Amino acid sequence: MYSKILSGAALGIDGLLISVESDISRGLPGLSLVGYLSSSVKEAGERVRTALKNVGYSLPSRRITVNLSPADVHKEGAGFDLAISISILISMGEIPINSKLNRDLEKTVFLGEMGLDGSVLPVTGVLPILDHAVRNGIRRAIVPCGNFVEASYIKKMDIIPVDNLYDLVEMMKNRVWDKGIIEIPSGDQTDIMGNVDLADIKGQEVMKRGVVVAVAGFHNILLTGAAGSGKSMISKCMPDIMPPLTFEESLELTKIYSVAGKLDLSKGLMKRRPFRSPHQNVSEIAMIGGGANPKPGEVSLASGGVLFLDEFPEFSRGVIESLRQPMEDRCVTVSRLRNSFTFPSRFMLVSARNNCPCGFFPDRNKCRCSMSEIYRYQNKISHPIMDRIDMRIEVRPLTYDEMFSTKKGMSSEDARAVIKVARRRQEIRYKNESFSFNSELPQGYIDRYLSLGEDENLLLRKLFESNDFSARGYYKLLKLARTIADISDRENIECCDLEEAAFYRNESGGTNWE
Repeated sequence: MYSKILSGAALGIDGLLISVESDISRGLPGLSLVGYLSSSVKEAGERVRTALKNVGYSLPSRRITVNLSPADVHKEGAGFDLAISISILISMGEIPINSKLNRDLEKTVFLGEMGLDGSVLPVTGVLPILDHAVRNGIRRAIVPCGNFVEASYIKKMDIIPVDNLYDLVEMMKNRVWDKGIIEIPSGDQTDIMGNVDLADIKGQEVMKRGVVVAVAGFHNILLTGAAGSGKSMISKCMPDIMPPLTFEESLELTKIYSVAGKLDLSKGLMKRRPFRSPHQNVSEIAMIGGGANPKPGEVSLASGGVLFLDEFPEFSRGVIESLRQPMEDRCVTVSRLRNSFTFPSRFMLVSARNNCPCGFFPDRNKCRCSMSEIYRYQNKISHPIMDRIDMRIEVRPLTYDEMFSTKKGMSSEDARAVIKVARRRQEIRYKNESFSFNSELPQGYIDRYLSLGEDENLLLRKLFESNDFSARGYYKLLKLARTIADISDRENIECCDLEEAAFYRNESGGTNWE
């Protein structure tokens, strides 16, 4: 007897419906799985055979063929186990089929890994699969209980969680789909603020102002200064002063973490902007994404949030240079022989470095690095990468008076209020566009959204000629000025905005040679 039901696979952060077909016929007894399968899918045969036996169903002494279609798409993972089990049971006649159940199955997708005792175990990539399924007319999903919270955020679809195969078979025999439906949780994931506040950072008001500008416009930033001056500490504050994720951003970020297998299955949609801080020994594949079975890298896991690279020059040259394309295109495409996978990478790069290898320059009482060592250290970051970094801020060491001052500086709450003003202006300005932040403004839209007066144009010309800006640097200066004007709640860019933008742009690269 022939049967066909639906399952799904994740391709990047997109989904694909997979048809699971089973047929039982005369011939040499055995279970054959076909359809361009990885070893993990081929092993499903033994998992399914044992699971069925342990819930009371023994495979007949006949030839059983299971096909996963389309056959030209490589199938990975254990998420097809449940669909394979149900398809075989229908072919065996253990689940009686009529026209109504057939119609139901055409609109139902099955996802889950089988335990040997018949339990249904959670799998990765459920959210992108169901998002694709509902767009293609699927109205019911059978998922493991462990994936229920994640799956429940897909609207216009009945999510039916199951924890063992026996219950699902009884549900299908009795045609009682609705009894498996559980109410969708009403609350969202709690947005827990970090333990570091901007007010905890003594002094460094210039650095704080620069960070507020960077966050307001989602600009990449490089902090250069002596060790222990607060660069890492202020970087950890950034996710908490960023504007909240929109629903679309939350859904996209949750898809990324679901595919990567890093999603907390108990919390549903991610509501807090990510902060990723990989170690200097991170590989290029781990940073950008890829592998035999392509997975998102750090640039994608940081999408919508902060990618913090401490001791930036200590990362390998290949890793640093691999950031060029993700920083510009806001996405990463991993190509394989038969498929290509696209992962978002809308991250804000926050990098930090010392002035020299020992970290004490320009204090010659402590620094023993030669000028050639300092030069080599600073030039580990190539000009193309530096040019893609919007802001390069020098961070000076704290004085004794600043360290022990009782004067309160800018707090995270103050920063959020300022950023909210700038963010509201950008939302209104770009409401009909595909981008959201000033840093994402395409070159072709510059004249539409950035208008300068006569004095501002004269100043801009002077800055361009005196600083030897590249074309990219010129446009990044304009976008920075646009963000600074937004922070001041002004639509028109003034000369003071351009001057402050040029200060943060700092074409010397943030190196103090004095």
